Amino acid sequence: MGMYTGLRFKAKLKPLVADVLQKFYNDRDCPDFWGAVSGVIPISNNWVNTHRRDFIPFGAISYLPDDWDEESRSAGLRGTEWHVCCSLKNYEGEIELFLRQVLPHLISEMCRVEYRYAEWEASRSDLIMPEDLAPLED
Repeated sequence: MGMYTGLRFKAKLKPLVADVLQKFYNDRDCPDFWGAVSGVIPISNNWVNTHRRDFIPFGAISYLPDDWDEESRSAGLRGTEWHVCCSLKNYEGEIELFLRQVLPHLISEMCRVEYRYAEWEASRSDLIMPEDLAPLED
């Protein structure tokens, strides 16, 4: 069956990005969320050509602690605030690709992301910087 990796974060989106995501977010007639978004704003071709891309943000929580399932109920897009809590089989590094090549271009402020492989004892986290800010020094 394979193991799942959870991804969760709360991010402040750039206003234009928020408008575009909102247009397609709850559209049941839109079978390809990221394909539709990439028709309006530039999205990495690597991401657009990734098979399981729509599991971020729409993947159901599988095999993760109960607090992930509880948090997923409040996930969604409200104005420029985007709360994601999902899981997917991360066989081809989909989560890392999203965090490197997509999310930095969508956000207006630094955000902390948390990810957890189903078999890990604890989550890991990273800070994601917007595309127009230099990375912080350690």
